[in-house]
Amino acid sequence: VNKGTGNHYGVEFTLERYFSKGFFFLFTASLYESKYKGSDGIERNTDYNGNYITNLLAGKEFKIGSTGRKVFILSGKVTYSGGRRYSPADINASAASGSIVAVDSLRNTLQYPNYFRCDLKIGYKVSTKHFTHEISCDLVNIFNTKNVLAMTYAPDPNHPTASPIEPEYQLGFLPLIYYRVDF
Repeated sequence: VNKGTGNHYGVEFTLERYFSKGFFFLFTASLYESKYKGSDGIERNTDYNGNYITNLLAGKEFKIGSTGRKVFILSGKVTYSGGRRYSPADINASAASGSIVAVDSLRNTLQYPNYFRCDLKIGYKVSTKHFTHEISCDLVNIFNTKNVLAMTYAPDPNHPTASPIEPEYQLGFLPLIYYRVDF
């Protein structure tokens, strides 16, 4: 039944320097509130109500040689935000079903830890008359931060008194090397 309502409001600040003289940056910061009221009339947080998020992107291109056709690229991105919302698990119902069963009356009353990720890109670009060649390495999550993706039901038979609800983490450090041709 789709009889609920939602309220989403906030404020955002953006500071940007367009690409000029081989340099750019973009900084954004948002403060927000995201709630909904279901058919039961109770107002709750939405899944994505982290309350804030900040992003900083910056990059610099260094010309190599006198022609300006060869460029060394260095850029990065940093994201910091409030964690997503989630619901406590009904341990008995979860054990019976073998997967997490949420306590519906407590939907989205818990929050994952804050999210942090830092990425770095290092590259080399050569422009010719008809093509631009680029070889780069994106270093995703360079600090290997353990950001929570979800909670999972995973009882440990060796430790039966331990909580069977465990966090699942997003991807850690990931180097991506690629070659690109633009024409």
